[in-house]
Amino acid sequence: MKRNRVYILISIIFFLVYIFVICTTYNKNRSYLLDTTIHSQLKLVSSYKQKFDERLSALKRIVETMGKKLIKKDRFRDFDSIKEMLTTAMISGDGFKSVYISYPDNFTISGRTDWYYSDDYIATKRPWYIEAIEKRTTTISKPYVGSAGFEDKLYISIASPIYDKNGKLLAVMSSDLELNSVQKELSELFPVKKGFAFLMTSESEVIVQSNKLGLDFNNSKLKAFLQSFSKQKKGDKTFNLKGEEFIFTYESLKNSDWLFVSVLEKKEIFKTLNQQLFMNLISSLILFILGLGTIIFMSITQKKLYEKHLLLGHFAKSPTWGILLTDKNGNIIFINKVFEQIFNIKSKSLYEKPLDTILPVLKNKKNINELKSFHDIKKSLFTVKSYNLQKNNKVYRVQITPLLNKFQKQLEGTIITLNDISHEKYLEKKESEQEQLLIQNSKMAALGEMVSAISHQWRQPLSTLLMLISNAEEIVEKNSLYKASRFLSRSRDTIELMNETVNAFRNFYKEDFDKREFDLIKTIDEILLITLPQMKINGIELEFKYDKDINYTCNSYPSYIKQVLINLISNAKDELCLILRQTPLFEAKISITLKKENNQFYLTIQDNGRGISKDNKEKLFEPFFTTKAQGTGTGLYLCKLLVENKMNGEISLSNYKDPTKFLIKFGESDV
Repeated sequence: MKRNRVYILISIIFFLVYIFVICTTYNKNRSYLLDTTIHSQLKLVSSYKQKFDERLSALKRIVETMGKKLIKKDRFRDFDSIKEMLTTAMISGDGFKSVYISYPDNFTISGRTDWYYSDDYIATKRPWYIEAIEKRTTTISKPYVGSAGFEDKLYISIASPIYDKNGKLLAVMSSDLELNSVQKELSELFPVKKGFAFLMTSESEVIVQSNKLGLDFNNSKLKAFLQSFSKQKKGDKTFNLKGEEFIFTYESLKNSDWLFVSVLEKKEIFKTLNQQLFMNLISSLILFILGLGTIIFMSITQKKLYEKHLLLGHFAKSPTWGILLTDKNGNIIFINKVFEQIFNIKSKSLYEKPLDTILPVLKNKKNINELKSFHDIKKSLFTVKSYNLQKNNKVYRVQITPLLNKFQKQLEGTIITLNDISHEKYLEKKESEQEQLLIQNSKMAALGEMVSAISHQWRQPLSTLLMLISNAEEIVEKNSLYKASRFLSRSRDTIELMNETVNAFRNFYKEDFDKREFDLIKTIDEILLITLPQMKINGIELEFKYDKDINYTCNSYPSYIKQVLINLISNAKDELCLILRQTPLFEAKISITLKKENNQFYLTIQDNGRGISKDNKEKLFEPFFTTKAQGTGTGLYLCKLLVENKMNGEISLSNYKDPTKFLIKFGESDV
C-alpha cells in the first residue's frame, strides 16, 4: 500500500510539472503569434491597399484622359460622337455604372443608353460636382444617393474638373461606381475569413465596408478611436468593445485622403492556439487519470486477490461446511475437517485417490440427482448437481459443481460441498404446518356464517317436505296414487337439493391438499352453492360468467382455489353489507368472471362497493393488515400465499374502485 501511495504522489508531481510546462509554452506562443499576426496583417493591408490604389489610379486615368479628349469637341455638333466615346469609356472602366461630362450651364452628356439630359437635372448641385470644384483636382467623392430614377442605390464618383489655360472651368468629367460593387470588390481584395476591411475618410467617416464582425461604427467610443488614425499614415491599434478585443491595422491610400483599414477579432487569432492548449490539457488529464486509475485498479486488484485468497482459506477451514476438491482427472486433492467428521474418514488416506472411491458414502436412497461416477461430471460440464443427504440423524445439502476454465470449455476440477440444513428443514416443516393451520382456521372462521345461512336456507325446504308428505298421506287415504307419486317426486328433488348443499359444504371443509385434475367450473359452482344463502339473506346479487364452449379442466389444488374464492367473496360481502345498512335500497352485486387464454386461466372477482383507498393499495396483501373493526388481517395474505406459493400463479388488485376488482392468474397445470 505504501508503494502505491508513492506512485500516486509521483504521478501528481509529474502531472503538475507537465501542466506548468504547457502553460509557459502557451504564453510564449501567444505573444509570438500576436506579434507575427500583426506584422503579417500590416503587410497584407499594404499589399491590398496598393492593389486598391492601382485600381483607383487606373479609373482616374480613364476619367482624366477621356475629359481631355471630350473638351476639344463641340457638345452640340459632336453630341453623338461624345456619347459613343462615353459609352466606350464606361465599358472599358470595368465597373463604371455611368461615365458622363457636365458643363457649368448644367448640360450633361452620359454614356448610359437609358439616360438623357433633362432641364430638371442640375449637375452643378450634385455632390461629386461640388467636391471636384472645391478640390480643383480629380476627386473620389463621398457616397451619395443616385439621381432621379436611381434613388434606391448609393454611388461614389471619380470626378475630374477641366480648366482652360486661364483657369476657367470648362466642364467636369465624372464616372460613377455603385457602392455595393465597390464593397464587393473590397471583400474580394481582402478575403480574410476571421476579419474584414473598410475604407474611411480622414474625418473618420466609414465609406465602404465588408463588416463580418457586426461592429457598430456609430458607437461614440469607436468613432473617437478611429479619429486617432489620421495622425499617422500607417500603423496598428487594439480596441476593446464590450469585453471583446479587436486589432485594427491601417494605411492611407495614395490617390485619395482615404484610409484602408483591416479588423481582426483578437480571440480568433488565438483560437487554434487555445484549441491546442485545451487538447493538450485534456490529453494530459486523460493520461493522468488513466495512470492514476491503473495504479488504483492494481491496488484494488491486489487487495481483492489478497482478500479472496484469505477468504478461500477461511472457506476451506469453514467449521460448518464440508468441502472436497478434485483435479481435472477426478483425483482428490483436498478434504477439510468437517467433511472428515461427517463421514468419519481420514483425508490423508484419500489424497490422490479417484473421486469414485468416496462416492458410496455420498449416495442417498432413491435419489436420482446423486453422483454415480466422475464420468457423470465430465458428461455435463454446465450442470450443478444438488440433492439432500440424510446422515447421522441430520439432513445435508450436497452440491457438486464442475470448475471450468475461463473459456468455459474444459474441466479444471470439481468442488463438492455439504451444508447442514437440518434446522432449515425443521423450519420448513413448521412453516408448512402453520400454513395448513392458517388455512383451516380461515375455513373455520366462515363456518359459523355458513351454518347459519344453510340452516336459514333449509327452513323452507323442510317446511315444504312436511307439507308434501302430509298431502301424500291424505291422497293415499283417498286412493289417488298418481297424485301421491307426484308429491313424493317433488319431495325427493327437495331432499337432493339439500344433499347437494351438504356435499358442497363437506367437500369444502375436508382435508384435501393434494394436486389433481378437476373441473374448475364445478369447483366454483360448489363455492357459489355454499355462499349463495349468505347473499340472499343480505340482499346481494351473485353472478358467475364464463364461456360454456370452453374446456376448463385444470390440474392444480381445488382446495386452495375454493379457499381463495371464499375469502374474496366474503370480503366483498362484508363491504356491501356495510353499505346496505346505511342505504337499504342499494343494489349490491358481486360478479365472478372466468376466462381462458393461451393455457392460462384469468379469474376476476369484483363488487360495486366503495372501493379501496389509494393509501391502502400497497398494504392489502401484507400479513395482519386490516381495515375491519373485527378483522385479523390474514385473509388476503392467505390468498397471496396460496396463489403464488402453492398454485404458482399471480393475484393482484387490478382496479381499486368502481368496481373493486381482484385478478387471479394461473395455468392449466402449475409448474
